[in-house]
Amino acid sequence: MTPAKNIVYLYSEVMPYAISVMRVLAQDFGIAVDCICWDDARKKTPFVPVNEPGITFHKRSSFTRESIIQFIEGKNPPLLYISGRMDKLYLEAVLHFKDKIKIISACDNQWDGSLKNKIAALTSKWVYKKYFEYFWVPSQRSYEYTRRMGYAKNKIVRNMYTGDANIFPKAFLDYKAAKKEKYPHELVYVGRFAKVKGLDLLVEAFTQAKNEVKNDWSLTLVGAGDVPVTATADIKVKGFMTPQELANGSRNWGVFCLPSTKEPWGVVVHEFTMAGLPVICSDNVGAGDSLVINNYNGFVFESGNLAALKNALIEMMAKPDEELWEMANRSHELSKYQSPTIAAYCLLSIL
Repeated sequence: MTPAKNIVYLYSEVMPYAISVMRVLAQDFGIAVDCICWDDARKKTPFVPVNEPGITFHKRSSFTRESIIQFIEGKNPPLLYISGRMDKLYLEAVLHFKDKIKIISACDNQWDGSLKNKIAALTSKWVYKKYFEYFWVPSQRSYEYTRRMGYAKNKIVRNMYTGDANIFPKAFLDYKAAKKEKYPHELVYVGRFAKVKGLDLLVEAFTQAKNEVKNDWSLTLVGAGDVPVTATADIKVKGFMTPQELANGSRNWGVFCLPSTKEPWGVVVHEFTMAGLPVICSDNVGAGDSLVINNYNGFVFESGNLAALKNALIEMMAKPDEELWEMANRSHELSKYQSPTIAAYCLLSIL
């Protein structure tokens, strides 16, 4: 039974992983998805979404307060999704429809007990509950955050973030024979070139690890941003890549590393566990809680700790290919606990 005929998304910067969930809504449930999303200088990546059967994207810049309200009224959806509090126009639209339709917002904030967290909990009546009836969260850390905002358990749904199940698991299957025969000794980082991503730490840790233990491992950095990165004999630098290009690239990559000092979730962790790569990540990466188990399919190190990251790299580089291949299989198996289908069912559960 179809729980809804249509859904409207009010999105900041839409990314491919979000579209994978919309695709399930459209293809499996026959739900028409209309997504208004940023198309201006606030975007941090060059990705531009393209309309698909059942999914229509609309430029945020073409709307005013009046026209966005008229648009939503015309669609009359039972469910309105908003990606957060970062867009004043979206919040004004949400207020207009409060108590008329179900409104759910994304929340990937982590509860860490900080003063900022405690202030947010005290002011949640005005900051969150004023606008949103439900929250959609990716992790236990985010669940804890929204619970402390005063949201009841039945007002919080999980599994918000997911990799594309049509692309990355296929890469695992396509390349498993080649990797089992000769496992690639290449680390890969994918993300923005930003300080918060711990890129400087990774480059330094990798350089020290190579100096201490001579081996044939290399490092590939994929992305763009304001942190300059210099290619060397052992470090390759590539620009922004689409999910399909990342899946294709996984043929030559053996281990994924995400050393972020702040990472509410990290969809790329799920993407590369789907593709069957062991993972090294910091303990500030939310996805690490459910997708990375120490000595099983990777390592979780203390955020910002150069020595800890270096040691994790050295330990991974020292493993025989047979053990790396076993860790790759374990990553792939762990990844199956999340998917676009599961995410779509979670979203629709509030209906």
